[in-house]
Amino acid sequence: MLTLRRFLSAQYDWTGIASKLLQSKAWYLGSLFSAALIVVFLIVAYHLWYVGMAAKDFATTPFGLDHMFPLMTYYTLTVILLPLLLLFSRVFRIWRLTMGGERPRPRLSLYLLEAWVYVYQSATDSLMRKCPEKGRWLGHWVLAMGVVMMLAIKVFALRWFQTDNLYPLYHPQRWLGYLATGFILYGLGKIFVGRWRAQKEIYKESSFQDLVFPILLVSTVLSGLAAHVFRYAGFALTCHYIYALHIIIATPMLLVEMSFGKWSHMVYRPLALYFLAVREKAARQAPTAEVVPNAL
Repeated sequence: MLTLRRFLSAQYDWTGIASKLLQSKAWYLGSLFSAALIVVFLIVAYHLWYVGMAAKDFATTPFGLDHMFPLMTYYTLTVILLPLLLLFSRVFRIWRLTMGGERPRPRLSLYLLEAWVYVYQSATDSLMRKCPEKGRWLGHWVLAMGVVMMLAIKVFALRWFQTDNLYPLYHPQRWLGYLATGFILYGLGKIFVGRWRAQKEIYKESSFQDLVFPILLVSTVLSGLAAHVFRYAGFALTCHYIYALHIIIATPMLLVEMSFGKWSHMVYRPLALYFLAVREKAARQAPTAEVVPNAL
């Protein structure tokens, strides 16, 4: 199944980058580290040339985070929406490979009638329920829900969450973030424990990317949580550095993993199942040709 997923991910990607990343550790790690180094350069350039800080102030001045929020709004939206646009730019290739040479083409009404399949598969991941390992579906679903919640927060409520305001513990802004964080850590915890014990058949062989992606995700979550804790504790300079580390980790994960890595199956799988449902419905509705006996 893992081999098939990687093969299809490479086929769906029209850029050819996914194929290189999936076949080469050097390409994969090189892409992650290159993106991280670019972020480091942007952080330094922003503070030295855009803000006009002296180099010595990097280690001594406990700035708040509000001075960077306007620019970070556009930066955050870019590193989230760009991978999503890349993923959805492959819809035609997924459609073409799934529908194959179907003739006649399914009517538009069938695509509308079967649209519920895409929504249902995206929201439930129902095929995972067939996995013989008890509880794997729940862990996978909770992890996906946490990731979707966090992405939705960053896209639709960024100005509400990206603030220097200190809210009380009962404030919904804090609890939404805690809930999404808890979901992600719960799902990742089950993955790490399963791979560490290696008792189930599915966890006995772990590939390189099977470990790098969850490590990147948990590092992103924990660094963001640490920045939050230190901000509320009043350690402004420490918060500043941890926030920078958070961006350095999160950006490569989003640009590389979300666009070309394992994360992409969150979009590919429901789309492929949706197009397959349309194809099967069209096949059932196609009129069968009449068989005319030979006249002797």
